Amino acid sequence: MFTQAKIESLQLTLKSLALYEGKIDGIVGPLTLAAIKKFEALVLEQPIIDKPIPDDPAEKPDTVNNFTDGQGADIEDALIFTLKNEGGYTDHPADRGGATNKGITIGRLSEYLGRKATKDEVKNLDYETIKLIYKKYYWDVLSLDHVLDQSIATALFDMGVLCGPGTSVSLCQEVLGIPQTKKMDSQTLAAINGVTDEKFIPLFADRNSKRFDDIVAKTPSQNVFLKGWKNRANRLLSLINNDDMAVVVATSVPGTPIGEGLYELAEQVDVPHADIKKMIDWQTQNNATSNPRFWVVFKIEKHSKTRRMHIFDRVAKAVQSIHAVHGTGSDPNNDGLATDFSNIPESHQSSLGLYKTLGTYIMAKHGRALRLEGLELTNSNALKRGIVFHGVPYAGDQYVQQYGRCGRSFGCPAVEYAVVQDLIDKLKGGSLLLIS
Repeated sequence: MFTQAKIESLQLTLKSLALYEGKIDGIVGPLTLAAIKKFEALVLEQPIIDKPIPDDPAEKPDTVNNFTDGQGADIEDALIFTLKNEGGYTDHPADRGGATNKGITIGRLSEYLGRKATKDEVKNLDYETIKLIYKKYYWDVLSLDHVLDQSIATALFDMGVLCGPGTSVSLCQEVLGIPQTKKMDSQTLAAINGVTDEKFIPLFADRNSKRFDDIVAKTPSQNVFLKGWKNRANRLLSLINNDDMAVVVATSVPGTPIGEGLYELAEQVDVPHADIKKMIDWQTQNNATSNPRFWVVFKIEKHSKTRRMHIFDRVAKAVQSIHAVHGTGSDPNNDGLATDFSNIPESHQSSLGLYKTLGTYIMAKHGRALRLEGLELTNSNALKRGIVFHGVPYAGDQYVQQYGRCGRSFGCPAVEYAVVQDLIDKLKGGSLLLIS
């Protein structure tokens, strides 16, 4: 184990490299770990290989109408993955790009700076400048802020850096079976956000690999780079979240009526019979072959200091009541009371209504989360908005005792980190959640 003094020394070193923004406290927290990842990405060098000549450049993206209410992917994770694939500083006379560092050529740096860059500036690129350049010329062109799944966003970004954003978008659209416009438009984003990483990434990696074969078939002199290109495409497979997306929700004892026992459990926590009836009726009419063990009612109009989310376990005949958060737009006064609700993108308001749980994915900010499908007109935009069930640091007994209320989300029904993963495993794959 490292002593506190040694960790403080590490933090000072990372701060001197402009990689660490936290306090010099000798504690290995999230900021320290993030800085270490950045450092690793900068110093780890892959062999320098020429990049494939890109197809036509990406079309300028449309004004995106497929909002994610702040729950989209983050460039930080994607950039760390990609920088580990890029070589360090080189200035080989045969390199058509000239002086290059971490994939950024002297020409690209000159374009970004609006003046002629020097080789020393290329050699001494700092992490923040690297991030801003990649964001401007790749991440934003691909509109990856609006992609929900971090792994898919990282895959699109990495192939965009290697092959050009236009090629990355075009191959993505081909894999998804939609028109190849080379533009990251609303249709493409909707299709991306409707697929899981375990389905998309293998197909996307394979399509890139086949393109590399086609390049070499047309230009045999490029064969020297083929292995490196294919290795990079295959590294995308490491991004896949191996969670079981096809999980079947545990059912009650065979032969029992749908939702049997829920009314009795609801009475224990003063949940109205009307809420239970609404869920049972929907399940009976729309998915009668499934009889979930776990059902959830979130009484969102109660003060957030109360344990207002109730998880009903029909097998154990028990109720788990926990703290849960609502959207900032639903509680503009930040007083713990949600008063305004809507289905409007970017409102940051919670949406009332019945939801069905789907599969899991990895969020950049909150880790493993559970997708939710809105089943009513009041919450039909849930998937578009990125309204999901995830963990947060601003819920739970300790937070409420300190602040007198829970914090607020961008509209997601989120709960404390300590309980969220267990609940995700219980609820994923078809349980019902009612926000009322």
